[in-house]
Amino acid sequence: MNAIKSNSHNDIAIADGLHRCKGDNAFGKPNAQKKFLIVDDSIEVRFSIRRILRSGGAQSVDVAENGETALQMMAQLSRKQQSYDVILIDYMMPGMSGIETLYEIKRRQIKHAEGTRMIMLTGFFDPDMGKEAVSVGAAFVLSKPCDAASLMAAIA
Repeated sequence: MNAIKSNSHNDIAIADGLHRCKGDNAFGKPNAQKKFLIVDDSIEVRFSIRRILRSGGAQSVDVAENGETALQMMAQLSRKQQSYDVILIDYMMPGMSGIETLYEIKRRQIKHAEGTRMIMLTGFFDPDMGKEAVSVGAAFVLSKPCDAASLMAAIA
């Protein structure tokens, strides 16, 4: 029952979020040309998402175990005049949450981040959290466990 609810929410989130993706760094690029960053405190989730991305053709997939590390990685890439095309970020992490990380990306004004597609992943979906995530830059809020089809649709 929970998986059906999760998939249903993901379908709605993807349908709702597609219009926010037009013109971002990931739009229209094949997965092999996109740079991905997975931000999650769970090594199992990072491994699972990385495997899904790789099976979908992704070649450049970086991982960070927390928000602060992700911000450092984004800043480092920005200094090279580059950015991630897609960032998949967990909502609930120790230290800095996914929402706090999205706020920090805006606050620190990380160059080239404005075109990055941000996808929030959560095991504890709450409509208010979803609205807040979208208001600070998330194109999608997907429920975990996230099936491959939902993830591939969100990064397309």
